[in-house]
Amino acid sequence: MSIPVSVVAGFLGAGKTTLLRRLVRRCAGQRLALIVNDFGELNVDAAMIAEYSDAVYALQNGCLCCTQQDDLLAQLGRLATLQPRVERIVIECSGVADPQPIIQALGYPQLRTRMHLDALITLVDAARRQPLQGEYALLERRQAAAADLLLLNKADLASAAQLQALRQRFGDLRRMLPTVQAEVPDELLYGEHPDPRPQRLLAASHGDHRRMFDSWTWRHSGQLDPQRLRAWLDQLPEGLFRLKGRIQLSGREQPLWLQYVGGRSQFLPAPAPAPAQEDDNCLVFIASANAGLREQLENSLATCLAA
Repeated sequence: MSIPVSVVAGFLGAGKTTLLRRLVRRCAGQRLALIVNDFGELNVDAAMIAEYSDAVYALQNGCLCCTQQDDLLAQLGRLATLQPRVERIVIECSGVADPQPIIQALGYPQLRTRMHLDALITLVDAARRQPLQGEYALLERRQAAAADLLLLNKADLASAAQLQALRQRFGDLRRMLPTVQAEVPDELLYGEHPDPRPQRLLAASHGDHRRMFDSWTWRHSGQLDPQRLRAWLDQLPEGLFRLKGRIQLSGREQPLWLQYVGGRSQFLPAPAPAPAQEDDNCLVFIASANAGLREQLENSLATCLAA
């Protein structure tokens, strides 16, 4: 019997990890395997989802649609042979990925008799302050064009004009749903069909992500001052697409997950780092490669360290 595969795509910060956490909670009792890809050196998304599931497979420091595709094929092949049998596989693409090569990979001879694409869900950040431009807008459009279900996420933070503009932009797509915190009815998440979903393929994009995006990791063993950190977050430039990771604030015993995108930041409780992880703070930055932000942001972030 063929294993259904769900693919979650979307640009950086659209809400993919939030959706995956919902998927895991709703699949309690099922044999669910998750493959989580992160473009940066650290797979922060996998670490966050691992709090809810022990069947998380991390593929990091590369992209599933190009440099990590061989690793993806190998991992899917291993999952196909597991006993007891895996009941569903969920793949989270990195925010810089074009999902078309992943769809194509599921049709390769070594996989197509064992698993099939059940649904591809793409999230769009409906409340982004400034629309993406140029190659970044084209990538977002390709992610949306591959979708069976397009989620206009963070709809509660978007104006009516923003939502209408997105509906017009993506109006040729089959299904479009405004969502808050990636909340989706179960019947849309699990649209299991008697026959595998027919593939709607576009020509795969072979853009060089390293040319478009700059990613780096900042680590520090000290604590961050809460007020200075919030002021720093309020002044981050538009060229920074994504910031995420674990931080330790002064005056708090428990570390926090920090998520930043599009001028908005979120803090969530995080588990204490493992003994081998000595750094209290570990943040991944993903920015426009042309912005040259690394030195500027690291220097300004150093001013947030607590005395």
